[in-house]
Amino acid sequence: MILMIVLGIIIALVAFFLFSVFRLFLSRFIQRPFEQVIPFLRQDDAATLAELLDANLERQLRDVLSHKQFRKEQLNRIRLAQERIQCRAHNVTVWQEWGDTELSKARVTGSEEIRAVADKLVVACAEFRIGASAVQTQLRLWQVKLLLLPSANVPRLSRLRKTDDFDLLLSYEAIKKTALNLAEACGSDYHDRLLQAL
Repeated sequence: MILMIVLGIIIALVAFFLFSVFRLFLSRFIQRPFEQVIPFLRQDDAATLAELLDANLERQLRDVLSHKQFRKEQLNRIRLAQERIQCRAHNVTVWQEWGDTELSKARVTGSEEIRAVADKLVVACAEFRIGASAVQTQLRLWQVKLLLLPSANVPRLSRLRKTDDFDLLLSYEAIKKTALNLAEACGSDYHDRLLQAL
């Protein structure tokens, strides 16, 4: 019976991951001009996410707290990490849609500078969204594991910060810089407005 429940949960998580990847491609068809970027951005809390993914802090918590307390703390940290990553993934989706819109316009106008920066932004956003989706899937698996298997080892969140070439913290900062570069290339007061919103 338990095996069927666990299997059902795993199938649901895999389906959710595939749906997330499908949404990545679906967003390519949305036109988002700059005027629809800033109002849709969510406030990012970089310090909190960095703290959640800090290996030293996690080690200190593991050493100071009992196994039961650390397990409860990690469950709370997993939930908070999911929230912070979802916020970033939302912002990246907004920037990717804007980048796609500017890329389409640059193909018509022939602006090579805007085309290059917009393309760089779109690619970086797509990579972030795929990486963040994988991290969120792992967090959900850990959450289910901690809820269903009380004697299971408590996972380390800090392991998720960097996987292969994807760094959850640094890649987001690079995307912000690229979005600012695109805003500057587009002219007007876009750069100043976006900088103020960040």
